[in-house]
Amino acid sequence: YPGSHKQLGRTGGMIGDGANAEVTDRYPIENATVLEAEPGDVLFFSYFTLHGSMPNYSSKTRKSVLVQMHAGDDEIEAENSHTNVQLVLRGWNHLATRSSVGGIR
Repeated sequence: YPGSHKQLGRTGGMIGDGANAEVTDRYPIENATVLEAEPGDVLFFSYFTLHGSMPNYSSKTRKSVLVQMHAGDDEIEAENSHTNVQLVLRGWNHLATRSSVGGIR
């Protein structure tokens, strides 16, 4: 749903299980904008943008890479389930420690 990141802001509990009826009623999957991508294509969007995909019933793994941009003094929420390797593109990550970045391979 293009523009939903501006309308919704942060939403919690959106894991595709229908638990957030207010959002799923307002943005039914039947009306979603379909983005057809070819192998090797890359999509960029705000993680606040309401997005998703249909289940993968094939025997092939669906791969994805998550890149999040933060200010150097942003704190990552403890309940965030995504890997946080604390890499810095420019500047300084004020919250990184030697042990937290020492295990990056």
